[in-house]
Amino acid sequence: MIKQVVIALVLPMTLFAQSGGHSIFSFLDRSMFAGSSSLANTAYLNPTPVGAYALQNPLLLTDTSMHQLEISFGSLGNGVQALQSTFGFSLYGRALLFGLQNLSYGEFNATDNWGNSLGTFSAGDMSLSIGTQLLEAYGWKMGSNIKLVSGTYESYQSWAMATDLIAMRRFRDAPDITIILKNAGLQLTAFSSQRESLPTNLLFAIGDKLKYAPFRWTFVLDELQRFNQLGYVDFNSSSIDPITGNVTQTSQSIMNRSLRHLSGSIEFLPTQRTHFMLGYSFRRQYEMALSTRRTSGGFTLGTGLYFDKFTLHYANELRNIAGRMNTISLGINI
Repeated sequence: MIKQVVIALVLPMTLFAQSGGHSIFSFLDRSMFAGSSSLANTAYLNPTPVGAYALQNPLLLTDTSMHQLEISFGSLGNGVQALQSTFGFSLYGRALLFGLQNLSYGEFNATDNWGNSLGTFSAGDMSLSIGTQLLEAYGWKMGSNIKLVSGTYESYQSWAMATDLIAMRRFRDAPDITIILKNAGLQLTAFSSQRESLPTNLLFAIGDKLKYAPFRWTFVLDELQRFNQLGYVDFNSSSIDPITGNVTQTSQSIMNRSLRHLSGSIEFLPTQRTHFMLGYSFRRQYEMALSTRRTSGGFTLGTGLYFDKFTLHYANELRNIAGRMNTISLGINI
C-alpha cells in the first residue's frame, strides 16, 4: 500500500474545509474565480458584467457577460494549484455557461511497505460543468448546473455526477435573495469498494446595493441541511481543575455552532472600472484558529479592474498562520 495515496485522498477534504471531512470532491463547493474568492465565496447575487460569477449561479449570466473567456489561477504553496476557466455563450437563444475546474495537489513520493522508493505520482480533481436558466415564474428565476467530476490519485480514480438547483428573486425595494441546493448527486465509480457522498450544500443568500452609497453587501447561510453538525470536539480545548486534577472538555456553544453557517462580504464600487472586495467566513476562522495565538483566518480581500476588452481580478485569502492563497483571474471579451 502506498502511504502517500492516503494523504492525497484526504487532501480534498481538508483544503476547502468541510467539518469532519464528511464528503469527497469538496472543491465543488466553491468557485476559484478571484472575484468570488475575495468575497469569501458569497458571490451568489452579484449583478456584474463578469460571466465568471455565474459559475455558482448561472442566473447571473446576462447579455453583457456573454462571450467572455475567464481564466483563474491560484496557488496555496507546496505544489497545490487551482485552475479554473469559464465561457458564456448562446445556443438556440438560450444563455449557457461552460466551466472547467482543476485542482492539482502536486507530486508525492511512492514507497512500498518497507519504505523503498517506487518513484513519484500525482493527484488531482477535475470538474466540467454547464449551467443555464430553466424557467421564470411569479418573479422567480430557476436555474441549474450539471457537473461531471473526476478524481485521480495515483492509480485510484473516481467519477461522479452532480447538479446545482437555483431559485433567485430580485426585488425593486428590498434585498435580493437566492436559495441553492449545491452538488446533489452521486459517485458513479468509487476509489474503493464503498461509494462516498458528495458535498451537498443547501444555502440561502441575501444581498443588495446601498441606494445612496457605492457599497454592495451579501450574507450567506450555508450547510443548512447540517444545521447542528458543523462543530467538532477540539481535544486541545480543555480545562484542568487545580485541586482535583480532573480534565474537563470544553464544549462548543450554540452561538459558536450557529455562526459556523454564516459568511458575509462587502464590495466597494467607487467607479465602474474599479471594485474593492472584503469577505469573512466564521467557519474558516473557527476551524483555522489556534488555542495558543490569535489568527486572522477567515478574512478574504481583493480587487477588480474593468477595461473595455478585458478584466483583472485578484484575491488574497488568509487561511491560517501557515500561508495564504493568492488567486488571479483574467477575463477576455471575445
